[in-house]
Amino acid sequence: MTMSRNQQPWYVDFFGSEDYRSIYESRLSDDASTHEAEFIQHVLDLKRGNKVLDLVCGHGRHAIPLAKNGINVTGLDLNAEYLDQAQRSAKAAGVSIETVHSDMRQIPYTNEFDAVINMFTAFGYFDADLENAEVLRSVATALKPGHPLLMDLLNREWVVSNYIQNEWHDDGTGTLYIEHRELDLTSSRNRVSFTVVEPDGTRRDMKGHDIRLYTLKEIIDMLREAGLEYEKVYGGYNEEPYSINTRRMILVARKPH
Repeated sequence: MTMSRNQQPWYVDFFGSEDYRSIYESRLSDDASTHEAEFIQHVLDLKRGNKVLDLVCGHGRHAIPLAKNGINVTGLDLNAEYLDQAQRSAKAAGVSIETVHSDMRQIPYTNEFDAVINMFTAFGYFDADLENAEVLRSVATALKPGHPLLMDLLNREWVVSNYIQNEWHDDGTGTLYIEHRELDLTSSRNRVSFTVVEPDGTRRDMKGHDIRLYTLKEIIDMLREAGLEYEKVYGGYNEEPYSINTRRMILVARKPH
């Protein structure tokens, strides 16, 4: 994907749109977020007072339930509006979180965190593999020695075996979202755009995402090159075994002592 000088990266346009939450509402529910936060806390054996970086935290849907359980959470995101929303939601929930406005390739901490989490396929955003690898190097720098990273990714093998080019859903208000997918097997990029059909029949096109999907072996190799040791992989938030049939690929890696 080559951008013109004035064109913004897809992740600025997509996550800045009002449609994003409507499209993924069922997967971004409070119940789902709480369950995923419980999974994170259990798998990483997090204790009250531990310092956790929620890398690409969005509007704080994992940071807030973790903070409710006594975790000291710092949320990092490039979207300033999401960070403001996360702070408002944390205040409403009676908890406190730190927020940092930054690119995920430039985490401004060294040996700071007891864990880093990266949820909901918030990796593979950049065109070049070297740029995506830079994220992992930045994570390794931010982690305390001996402490873990958890990455929640879309399973490339599942995407290939369950590929559907077009799919639609109704957001419950009468607005229809038609999802158009293009899986480029030469670059391993999953490109998605949308046609939005309003209740009055008005149609409009919407940019989606363009994510590099990695195989398990590719990620393990990238982790090692970044100075992180792969430990385990899960296929979902109920700790199910990873396989070609699991939609998620959730990895745990650790910074050596």
